[in-house]
Amino acid sequence: MDACPTCKALSVSFWRKWLSYPTLPAHCGICGSYSHAQRSSGGVGLVVAVVAITAGGFAAVAVKAAWPLLLGIGGAIAFYLWHWHHVELEALSPQAVSRARKTEVLGFVALLIAFLSN
Repeated sequence: MDACPTCKALSVSFWRKWLSYPTLPAHCGICGSYSHAQRSSGGVGLVVAVVAITAGGFAAVAVKAAWPLLLGIGGAIAFYLWHWHHVELEALSPQAVSRARKTEVLGFVALLIAFLSN
C-alpha cells in the first residue's frame, strides 16, 4: 500500500497507483482525496529495458542459450516494478479531475468526428 499524499494514510494499492492518471485518479478511502502517479521519468525505464533486453539477447546468442535473454527480460520487468513502487503520488483537486475528464471527452469526440468524416 502507498500513502495518500493528502492524509498520509496507507490507503492506495500498488495496482491503483499504477493505473492512476488525472482522468481516472486513485481515490483515498480514508479522506476521499484524489491523486495520481506522475509518469514523467525522462524515459529511464525505456532505456533500462532496451539495454537489459538487448544485452541479454547478445549474451543469449553468444552462449547459444535462452537463459541470458530471459534474465534480461526479467531484469527489465523488475526495474519497471521497482520504479513504479518508488514513484510518488501527487494530490489532485476535484476540479482538476473534472477538467481532465472534460478534455478527454472532447478529444474523443474530435477523434470520432475526424474518423467519421472520412
